[in-house]
Amino acid sequence: MRKALVIFNHDREPVSWLEIDIDRDKNLIELYDSRVPVLCLANPGLAEQEICHYFFDEAAVLRVIC
Repeated sequence: MRKALVIFNHDREPVSWLEIDIDRDKNLIELYDSRVPVLCLANPGLAEQEICHYFFDEAAVLRVIC
């Protein structure tokens, strides 16, 4: 997923992203353990919105950011 995000950012206006190791957070393990890697949109004050998991889904990312 990391490599796909780098390529995605290279081809258009960059999107900020943060990589988190879920093994350091028990709550994240409970939420995402079987769906790693997972890409979520952080909404300040709201719950995170899962965009895709396992594989990068460019169409799903574009729906969320456009």
